[in-house]
Amino acid sequence: MNLHEYDVVVIGSGPGGFSAAVRAAQIGAKVAIIERLFIGGTCLNCGCIPTKFLWKSLKVKKEIQGSYRYGIKSILEPIVFENIINKKNKNITSIRSGMKIILSSYNINIFEGSAIFKNKNVLIISNNEKNEKFEIYADKIIIASGTKPLIKNGFTFDGVRIINSTDALNLKKIPKNMLIIGGGVVGIEMATIFSGFGCHVTLVERANFLLPNEDYEISEEISKNLSRQGIEVITACTNAFDDIGEYEKILIAIGRVPNDGLNLRDLGINITDSGFIKTNEFCQTNISNIYSVGDITGKNLLAYSAQHEGVVAAENIIKGNKFSISNFAIPQVIFAMPQSASVKVLDFEKYKNVIFGKFPFASSGRAFIENERTGFVKCGIDKLTKKPLAFWIIGAYSDEIINTASQILKSGMGHISRETMFHPSFSESLLNAYEDAFGKCVDVIKK
Repeated sequence: MNLHEYDVVVIGSGPGGFSAAVRAAQIGAKVAIIERLFIGGTCLNCGCIPTKFLWKSLKVKKEIQGSYRYGIKSILEPIVFENIINKKNKNITSIRSGMKIILSSYNINIFEGSAIFKNKNVLIISNNEKNEKFEIYADKIIIASGTKPLIKNGFTFDGVRIINSTDALNLKKIPKNMLIIGGGVVGIEMATIFSGFGCHVTLVERANFLLPNEDYEISEEISKNLSRQGIEVITACTNAFDDIGEYEKILIAIGRVPNDGLNLRDLGINITDSGFIKTNEFCQTNISNIYSVGDITGKNLLAYSAQHEGVVAAENIIKGNKFSISNFAIPQVIFAMPQSASVKVLDFEKYKNVIFGKFPFASSGRAFIENERTGFVKCGIDKLTKKPLAFWIIGAYSDEIINTASQILKSGMGHISRETMFHPSFSESLLNAYEDAFGKCVDVIKK
């Protein structure tokens, strides 16, 4: 076999692997990336980007239908869903090309194929399509191989009727009806998109309410919004797999599992019972020259967390363990219609004297202008110090507002003041919710 030698080799080119490779090259390392499928990983090819593109397509549809509210008359032509999918694919291809250009600018070599560990420094790369097999030596290795959809025992994804989220994002036409099993983020987003384009959707969740790890008030509001949009929501459902005969498509979105096949157990890398790689605060595994980032570590399965970990891992693997991962305040967003988002300090549950404020978008001048009056901002505050600790938002632009909320928490700001917030804006609702907790909000009626 041919042997290629590098300072750092990264397995996987998703957000974690890509950022790790680029940062390592910026520091001066000779770097290679190994990618089994497509540059960009799950996020670009079958996750964040395509989902949000379809969501935006649905939003544009609704905006055209509601243009009369602004004195504009418009007619919506019949929608050909395949055209939307083709546009989505074109955008993905463009972004992927841009990522390749960035990698090339740093002289990072891309190897197409599957990797398996021969030992802690040597990887065997196989590409069956090209009938290639070769070895790569690396002084340091970063594993960013990601995850794949989980399937219930006794079922298999056939890509036709029983599908996963990847399959759903490539359907060329809207099915007559669809059963979505799993009331988490993926299930809710898929239900929103397909229902919005005319599919009759039934969304089922085993827990007593959707998003069992989310704030209950947010979960309830999302459930109500889904129902208003014609989605049948069933919670506390223990027999979802028993009656699937009446549905054209069954989308299973019950979680994700690690991409395996790297020979990790034989190598001796510590992994969890579920197969996720164990790492310390520096993204390092128990084998000193091997680090791991992103979904494969099973920590929070968020693209932006993976990006952060990738940069930290690259710094540490080359310079020594100087930087640790901070999970102090990590925002999370759900692209329902409207969106919802939340962020809270890592030790939020430890605070005993928490008070809450709430501001409805129905009282927001900007929301009135935008005709986006559904939803609210909720704020959790330490009563003793008056320090904001958490924000929950459901409503338009919450995916953008949450970044401001995250920075407020991250900064340790003791309070929020009016002069820092532009009016009229959606983000000033953070201030209004904060002030409401103390009975000082002047934009809501007296309670």
